[in-house]
Amino acid sequence: MALERLAARLRVTRPLRVLESALVQVPAVVGWLRPVILVPASALTGLTPLQLDALLAHEIAHVRRHDYIVRVLQSVIETLLFYHPAVWWVSRRVGEEREHCCDDLAVAVCGDAHMYAQALVGMERLRGTEPAFVLTAARGSLVSRVRRLVEPAPAATPPWVAGVVVDTPSGARSRVPPRAREHRIRGVVGPAAAPS
Repeated sequence: MALERLAARLRVTRPLRVLESALVQVPAVVGWLRPVILVPASALTGLTPLQLDALLAHEIAHVRRHDYIVRVLQSVIETLLFYHPAVWWVSRRVGEEREHCCDDLAVAVCGDAHMYAQALVGMERLRGTEPAFVLTAARGSLVSRVRRLVEPAPAATPPWVAGVVVDTPSGARSRVPPRAREHRIRGVVGPAAAPS
């Protein structure tokens, strides 16, 4: 069965079950000790088997990463510190990154980022909503997730660039002395060593 094959590829040893549900609009994982993946009936009939496998791989990645527990802890922190805007910002970023990590694992298992992106958009179309304006459970835009999957990754910035210009609290830019820059690049904390 596809579920066991996907779980083995993602190294998930816990028993998983997939159930069809009329209560969910998108695939979702419920539970931690005995996780169940709920799949809407529309996904079973409206997506290709490869697209369905890709979406299942994403949900199995949530199980592998223990995201259910992390989300519960995140909710407790949000509840206790509801008044602090930084908590909400960090929580939103954690949710976005959680989805990105699972997207990356699903692509690694499926091997085709474009097909996975099509599966995400196809699932939103089955919901009867316009994909460009749909927010995911992580409160992130579907468009940004799809764009992240299909656009080429930006070129990596060389590590030395970070030490060339430093923003001071006043907003003015100042040059960092070459010795201090070299010292920072090596990863040592503290002032640069005196020349010997």
